[in-house]
Amino acid sequence: MNSESFDKLRQDELVLVQSLLKKQNSMLGDSLLHLNNLLYLHKSISLLEFKEIKKVIAEKLPSILSIQYFTLFLYDKNKKQLTLTCHNHPNLPEPLTLHLDDSGIMRDALINGRYVLEMDFFNSKYFKGRRNPLYQNAFFVCIPLMIESEILGVLNLNDNKKGFFTINDLDFVLNVTEFVSLSISNSLLFAKAETLSVTDGLTSLFNRQYMQNMLNGECGRSMRYASPLSLLMLDVDHFKKVNDAYGHQMGDEVLVEVAALLKRYCRSNDVAARYGGEEFILILPETKLSGAVQIAERIRQELAGHVFRQGAVEFRVTISCGVAEFERERLCTATQLIKCADFALYEAKKSGRNRIIVGNDNNGLSTA
Repeated sequence: MNSESFDKLRQDELVLVQSLLKKQNSMLGDSLLHLNNLLYLHKSISLLEFKEIKKVIAEKLPSILSIQYFTLFLYDKNKKQLTLTCHNHPNLPEPLTLHLDDSGIMRDALINGRYVLEMDFFNSKYFKGRRNPLYQNAFFVCIPLMIESEILGVLNLNDNKKGFFTINDLDFVLNVTEFVSLSISNSLLFAKAETLSVTDGLTSLFNRQYMQNMLNGECGRSMRYASPLSLLMLDVDHFKKVNDAYGHQMGDEVLVEVAALLKRYCRSNDVAARYGGEEFILILPETKLSGAVQIAERIRQELAGHVFRQGAVEFRVTISCGVAEFERERLCTATQLIKCADFALYEAKKSGRNRIIVGNDNNGLSTA
C-alpha cells in the first residue's frame, strides 16, 4: 500500500469515527433527555389522586412523548367497556364509552397484552373509512396499560412533528407507559379503598359510621345557619319472611332495590345510608318536614308497586318510615334526631306497617 492510499484510508477512518461519535453523542443526548422526561413525569404523577393524575397527563404527556394527540381509555373487564378518561383532542365527545368490539385496534392490544403499531393506519385492517382531518401523519400507536397481568386500559397516540414514528420512539413510550400504569393503578386502588371504608358492600350506600359523621356535620350547620334539616328512617316490612320464603339471595335483591330507590331520590347534598340490616336512613339538608314526608311517600309508593320475581313466583314488599325534622330549640344533637325518627318508625311498624309516621322531640306522633 503506497503512502497516498494509506493517507486516504486513514482519512476515511477518521471521517467514519467522527460520524460514529457524532451519532453516539446524539443518542446520548436523546437518552439524557428521555431520562429527564421520565424523572419529571414520575415526580409529577406519583402519589396523586386520579383526577390530578389526569390533569398532569393531559398537560404534559404530549410534550414528553413529542406527540400531537393522545387518548387514554380505562377498561372495565366485567362489562367489556372502554371509557375515555383523559385526552387532548379538541372535538371528542364526553363522556365516551365504547364496547371492546367497537374498536378493533384497542381490542387486539388488550386481548394480546401488547402494543399495536400501524405505520399506515389508513390502509390497515383497523381503518373504518372515517379519516380524522386532524391527523397529518399516518401512524397510530395503541399500547395496553398493564400492571403485571392486570389490564387497566389503553393509551393511543397520533401525530408528531417528525411525521413518522420509530422503534426508538416506541421504546421510550413503553417506558413512560410503565410509569403511567403504575401511578393510575395506585390511585385507583387508593380510591377504591377509601370508597370501601365508607360504603356498604351490598348496597353501595354509605355505611352507618359515615352517615353518623355526615349527620353530625349537618346538624352543626343547621344550628349555625338556622337551615332546615330532615331525616328519614326506613325499614323493610316483614323482611325475615322474605328471607324465609325466598332465600337470602332474594332478600339481598330486595335491599339492593330499596337502595336504588333511595339513590334515585337523592339530590346532590342528600346522604343515603344503610343503617343496619334492613334499615336505611336518608339525610335531607335544606328540607323541611313537609318536603321530607313527600319524598318518603314517593319512595313508599314506588317500592310498593315494584314486583319481585323468583322463577314463576311474584311478590311485593313494603316499607315503614319515620320522619323527623331537626328542631334547633329542642333537638340539640344528631343522636336526638335519630332517636326521634326511630321512635316514629317503631310506631309505624306497630300501627300496621306500610306507612309513614312523623315524630317530634316530645314523641308526639302523627300519621303522614
